[in-house]
Amino acid sequence: MNDTPSSRTARKRIVSALIIAGVQVGGALLLSYARKQGMIDGETVTRGVMVLIGLGLAAFGNTMPKMLDGPPRSIRQATAAQSVLRVGGWAMTLSGLAFAALWAFAPRGGAEIASVAVVAAGMAFMLGYTVRTVIASRTSTSD
Repeated sequence: MNDTPSSRTARKRIVSALIIAGVQVGGALLLSYARKQGMIDGETVTRGVMVLIGLGLAAFGNTMPKMLDGPPRSIRQATAAQSVLRVGGWAMTLSGLAFAALWAFAPRGGAEIASVAVVAAGMAFMLGYTVRTVIASRTSTSD
């Protein structure tokens, strides 16, 4: 097997994603089992699964700043990429935590709408920051 730095990085990412998915699937199975045993109702199962999804998004967001790959073409490019990953990670982590909190504590109707809005806002912020950083990086290189 080829054990290069990029294959080790890919392997780490895959294992990390599988752990997050395993926790979500395992949690959903436990909630389902508890429902079948009469310990909780269907609403609690739904809310619990949605909380697990939000926490999974937060966990993924927490790994984003560590995803910088390969040698950068320049210090400016490496700085911009790291900045985008850091801000994107914060946006996704906070969005995931807000998603989980809404499903845990808000009325269901509000949680359904607000949780999607929170994640969409986090993504919009992340994309806006990325565009701003790319434009700033390009204008500073043309000086």
